[in-house]
Amino acid sequence: MGKFDITLRDAIGKIPQKFVQLLTGQRGTKLLDNTFPAVKERKADLILELEDGSIFHLEMQTKNDKNMPFRMLEYYTLLKQKYPDKPINQMVLFVGDGKLNMPDSLQVDNLHFGYQVVDIKTIECKELLESDSLEDKILAVLCDVKDFERYIKTVVGELVKLPEKERADYIRKLLISLDYRPKLKVRLKNLMEERKLPLTITEEMAKKDPFFDLGFKKGKEEAKKEAIVSIYKELKLPANKIAKMLNVSKEFVEKVLKENNLL
Repeated sequence: MGKFDITLRDAIGKIPQKFVQLLTGQRGTKLLDNTFPAVKERKADLILELEDGSIFHLEMQTKNDKNMPFRMLEYYTLLKQKYPDKPINQMVLFVGDGKLNMPDSLQVDNLHFGYQVVDIKTIECKELLESDSLEDKILAVLCDVKDFERYIKTVVGELVKLPEKERADYIRKLLISLDYRPKLKVRLKNLMEERKLPLTITEEMAKKDPFFDLGFKKGKEEAKKEAIVSIYKELKLPANKIAKMLNVSKEFVEKVLKENNLL
């Protein structure tokens, strides 16, 4: 701040009534605190530059927030300062399991501010499922999934093609997404308990999410045997690929398949 700014601030340290009247047409009644706390770090959920050059800002909400307009306005001012020559488009995406009940605008005093609010459950998940991106397929579980078992089989079909570490990361993302769809999470567990799906939950995942403790009460080897049988029945993969996927020997896979009359 320059010396001139400091001088001006000092000059209005007490209410300059005539000055205030000239500016507002009214008298000042009380000096208020003119200090504000330092701006805290803000991290938006997603900010993209779109192909038309505009800026797209997305916030995902799991719960309704009546103060959302103020949050979005704060983001807007920060974005506009950073990208003054670009149009700013903002959206709040409601991903909660309940009913959407959030305002999409703010109208106070001389301020009129708005943005989009969309309930993800109104979005048809078909296009996400047909996407080449596994991220899109994972997000599809939050949309209007009409055939959950088919959805899971589609996702699992993609997961089994991935290296073990990468596959585990995507399974973790899927389980986190299902936290916001508790009924579907129960259905997924039931499908896994029935061994209709070759979706392997590691011991580490089960510790982080005790809801999925499948197989560990029975012992690791028994769980792997059941996974081998499920994968073979569902996807008809050869023994070497199943072995690589489950981090076991090819001989062990062949032995299990023979024990179950599958070889």
